Amino acid sequence: MKQLFFVFLSIFFITNLWGQALDKHGQVTNNSSLYINKNGAMGQDGLNKNGAVVYVGSNNYALDFKGDDDYISLPAGVYFTGDFTIECWVYPKSFANWARIIDFGNGAGSNNVLLSYTYGTSGAPGFYVEGSQFQATQTLPLNQWSHIAATLNGTTATIYINGIVAGTATFPTPVNIIRNNCYIGKSNWGGDPYANAIFDELRIWNTAKTQSEILSSMNTQLLGNEPGLVAYYNFNQGIPSANNAGITSLIDKTTNAYNGTLHNFALIGTTSNWVNGTPLNDGTSASSASSSAYAIKQAFPSSPDGYYWIKNPNINGGAPFQIYADMTTDGGGWTLIMCNRNPNAGWTNANAVLRSQTSPTNDGDYSIIAWADYIRKSATGFQYMMDANTRGSYGGIWTVNQPYSFVSRVNTNTDITINTKFGNWNYFEGGGFGPRMPWWTTRTSEGIITTSQSGTSYWWGTLIASSGWSPSPWLSGDGGTLSMQGPGIIWYWVR
Repeated sequence: MKQLFFVFLSIFFITNLWGQALDKHGQVTNNSSLYINKNGAMGQDGLNKNGAVVYVGSNNYALDFKGDDDYISLPAGVYFTGDFTIECWVYPKSFANWARIIDFGNGAGSNNVLLSYTYGTSGAPGFYVEGSQFQATQTLPLNQWSHIAATLNGTTATIYINGIVAGTATFPTPVNIIRNNCYIGKSNWGGDPYANAIFDELRIWNTAKTQSEILSSMNTQLLGNEPGLVAYYNFNQGIPSANNAGITSLIDKTTNAYNGTLHNFALIGTTSNWVNGTPLNDGTSASSASSSAYAIKQAFPSSPDGYYWIKNPNINGGAPFQIYADMTTDGGGWTLIMCNRNPNAGWTNANAVLRSQTSPTNDGDYSIIAWADYIRKSATGFQYMMDANTRGSYGGIWTVNQPYSFVSRVNTNTDITINTKFGNWNYFEGGGFGPRMPWWTTRTSEGIITTSQSGTSYWWGTLIASSGWSPSPWLSGDGGTLSMQGPGIIWYWVR
């Protein structure tokens, strides 16, 4: 009888802890797509907090579209009533003219709402609502996973690539009607090419998701009951590259049951079939590279300080590279873009913005300032942080209110807001920090990256100097400001 009691007790505990497991950061979680499995490796099954094996039953698959005639049709419905968000992971294999992710409408040019992974053949995503259209400011890499989101908030349309703003435009509100021709991978315009890509985690929301909301969920699978979720296709059906001829429907995980019908898919082999889906972009390896420390922190809040992998098609040839991240200060998510350590040596005007770029260090000479415009979370409203001597000292955190560049050659970028001061310093032109975002002078001596007005004469508040000092003149102590003339080491960050 006692043995039977323990059997029932064990079943009770395992049943009630079914959804709780150790995630990859060692935290107990209710919503992790990958767990530490019973063999100590990362997997879909895992160990709950009491060490019992948990079979989550959560796959990570996707659907390959071969680009000639395979597509998915969805039921007629009222998918859009005002503000909305469309998001999807996309692995483009070619950039055929206006190849669609989705196209919902009542025929060509009739009430269409569409998201394309290429505007024309440019490779930059395109967004179209009721006759208005615009192109993203960045292109996607071929044969790599990228996350695309398109939002409409009032009349403001925004495209995000990997959680980073990639363009805005003014759009009309879509008409609140039934749309009868709703396709994934196909156009409402006859003669347009079909999608030649792999799709995963397609979601439609009846709210305009914020950037932080997109970042926080784009690397995780949903349950299907999240507020505002109109349709959700996680593509977790079939067996990758196997014979899936019996699976002819795409399941909507919401209660709206907008299930799709597959047309002309081979459903066997490595193309036009179910395949492996997008990897988690937690930045812990080159294959799971994210877009910034900020994106990693939003998606994986327990990420610690340290080295991570990120990638962007516009920098380093699109190849993943490592960065050092501060995941702690003021909520974390900071990418180190410069470190200057005493003794000052080897800095030039050219390498001040790109030095040892693939060998990040928080304790030596290093700069990726030239790449910071692609790492920041948005064109405006991004933040930078400076500190010196010891972390969290002799500096602060600022918000930038205009679309200023980190490689600006002018000293007029003054529309900035100080959020947090590290120490009791004051702006003091010529004796401390100048009231402007650090700028890249044209000088080959004295101040090269500086907050001072000229980078010469009185050039305190300088991050990189050509020679001398320890390693740059920082805070003179005059004008009521702190004194830290030679801090020994200076850090510069972005998020």
